[in-house]
Amino acid sequence: MTVFPSHPAGEPSSQETPDISLGKLLATLLDHKWAILFTALAFLVAGYLYATSQPRIYQADALIQVENRGPGLGVLDGLAVGNPMANPASAEMEILQSRLVMGETVDRLDLAVQIEPRRLPWLGNVLVHHGVTREWADRLMPDAILARWPGAAWGNGMPYVWAGESLAVSRFEVPRERLGDAYRLKVTGPATVELWDDSGRVLAGRVGETLIDDAGHRLFVSRLVAHLGAEFQITRVSRLQAIGALQRRFTIVPRAAGSGVFQLTLNGPDRERIDTILDTITGVFLSQNVQRQSEEAAKQIAFLDEQIPQVNAQLTAAENRLNDYRAQRDSVDLNFETQTLLGSLVDVENRLADLALAEADLAERFRPTHPNYQALLRQRAQLTEQKRQLESQVGQLPETQQEVLRLNRDAQVNQQIFVQLLNQRQEMRLIKAGTVGNVRILDPAVLLRGTIAPQVPLVSVASGLFGALLAMVVVVLRLVLSRSVESTDQLEDLGLPVYAAVPSSARQSRMTRRVRRRHARQGQNVFRGLLAAADAEDMAIESLRALRTSLYFAMLEARNNRLMITGASPEVGKSFVAANLAAICAQAGQRVLLVDADLRRGHLHHAFRADADEGLSDLLAQRIDLATAIRASGIEGLDYVARGRVPPNPSELLMQHGFHDFLERVSQDYELVVLDTPPVLAVTDAAVVGKLAGTSLMVVRFGRNTLKEVRAAKRRLEHGGVHLKGTILNGVEKSAGARYGYDGSYLYAYR
Repeated sequence: MTVFPSHPAGEPSSQETPDISLGKLLATLLDHKWAILFTALAFLVAGYLYATSQPRIYQADALIQVENRGPGLGVLDGLAVGNPMANPASAEMEILQSRLVMGETVDRLDLAVQIEPRRLPWLGNVLVHHGVTREWADRLMPDAILARWPGAAWGNGMPYVWAGESLAVSRFEVPRERLGDAYRLKVTGPATVELWDDSGRVLAGRVGETLIDDAGHRLFVSRLVAHLGAEFQITRVSRLQAIGALQRRFTIVPRAAGSGVFQLTLNGPDRERIDTILDTITGVFLSQNVQRQSEEAAKQIAFLDEQIPQVNAQLTAAENRLNDYRAQRDSVDLNFETQTLLGSLVDVENRLADLALAEADLAERFRPTHPNYQALLRQRAQLTEQKRQLESQVGQLPETQQEVLRLNRDAQVNQQIFVQLLNQRQEMRLIKAGTVGNVRILDPAVLLRGTIAPQVPLVSVASGLFGALLAMVVVVLRLVLSRSVESTDQLEDLGLPVYAAVPSSARQSRMTRRVRRRHARQGQNVFRGLLAAADAEDMAIESLRALRTSLYFAMLEARNNRLMITGASPEVGKSFVAANLAAICAQAGQRVLLVDADLRRGHLHHAFRADADEGLSDLLAQRIDLATAIRASGIEGLDYVARGRVPPNPSELLMQHGFHDFLERVSQDYELVVLDTPPVLAVTDAAVVGKLAGTSLMVVRFGRNTLKEVRAAKRRLEHGGVHLKGTILNGVEKSAGARYGYDGSYLYAYR
């Protein structure tokens, strides 16, 4: 199964990273599906804990209607040109959100007092939101804490407030300079509390009593349901801050355009008071609206009371003049034409009189340049012109008819004006007595079911999706930025034939473990036992059998029977390959000697469950003889030489003539000598050993070694006079991505 390079040995390497296609990308994501799923699950749990740890926000809503027309003088209704009071909904909504309404609500309910229960750090809100009471907390308390603090159960002296515990404060006053400062209210008994600040205790007393001190503190606790030692944080903010906080929680939404119906919503964490607060807002708004309408009616009544006596006097004078004239002229009657003309004049005069009343009212509200005022002036000019034309017709009548017509006109006009004023005054009195505004509450405030925030399912699912997306992004970035060897083509492009692709072995992973503390400190993975002996049918062993066949032909042209197994960097599996390859060759009938030439950190002795003492370093230092250094492995045909004690000069020992003599001797006694050496890039030992070996192979770790490391290792061996025969790609993962460039042809035989 000899593999030939696809490019000449001297040709430079090509790709640093394998090509990325959509299929390869999807396969990579599929390979990491469990990591992605675990990350998504972890983010989902974290999102759930975060959401449930946030304060719960409740919502109450109400429905009101603002009528388009309010009470007023009837003549004014026809003069509304751009008058905001003609469509008062927008103005009323501004009033509803103003400090006038919000401030009175704050004062009535004393919303400037803010109370926060003290919760268990991190998980306090989570436990409370799940209904964990003090009794449950006591049961869940670890025995270690109870042993350290006897009697210190959660409900006995602990300051944390649990589900079902609450505090109501009807009055809390502090000195002006202490507004915004946080106080600590501590439960000291079944019905006693203490108020503390940073300097010490401020107040102490019983629930239901007013607690006062000389500094200006005043406290009245109306209700207390909490265990001994529970603590609450209580703060009084300024009135303006309380109004601003209330305005931010309050929203107004029109139900339909032009309907005048609005939905009011109020959000907040206080489930027991939120509907009461909204009811108070609507009540205050309705009261001020009725009061404003009542005040407007009172002003109009006062105006009418002032005008009625004057009009009455004018009416009496006009009737007297008409009667006197008729008495002088002996009861002169009007003909039909004159009566018609009189009716027109009276109508015009009445309309002018209405405009005069309206102008008096508008003069108190607007400037003469206002559109409503200008509309009134234009209408009055038209009526004045019409009156002038009628009076010109009157001038063409006989003198007697003219005089009678004028006197009748004055009397009728004053009479109609007088009656109209009386009617309007009566209407205004009825309006004032009824105190009816243009706002009404359709639906009172109701607390909505459930919470509006936090939305635990949404936050949890969004967190899980974000976690999955983040994991996928990391996987894709690792794929894009990876410079590791993941294909035999990458090695062959360097002019290095791949003699075998050894798949990752789950059985070997279980056999591999960390031994001894010094290995753990060094971060060195060692193994006990040989996979070739434990599981001869493992895929990794099958691939090493293929390597054995390839080496048989490759070593026919070698100058000796020595095979050096090395690696570019540590932790690539070169010792695993060397030991199991030697065992497989021995199982095939060859006499094989396995030599641990890594005098620094060699651990081949662990594969045979032995110690490193009396090994190669001791032999080269002439502390033992060859017969003592060579040990039986327990596998027929396989012997091994451990590394020995770690010498101070490993490279110098390998460069001595004694190592050369050792290799010459064992090469005559064995058909194959396998040499396990240190990493090429770490020390120079591999170059020294490689000069004495007829065949040299380098183990490259799948997904760990980079092409840069492989090139550097190859270059260092060549500079030392060592010809690298080829490579072994170790730890190839059987994955969905194999068909997209991960050596699918090598893994075919092992599926």
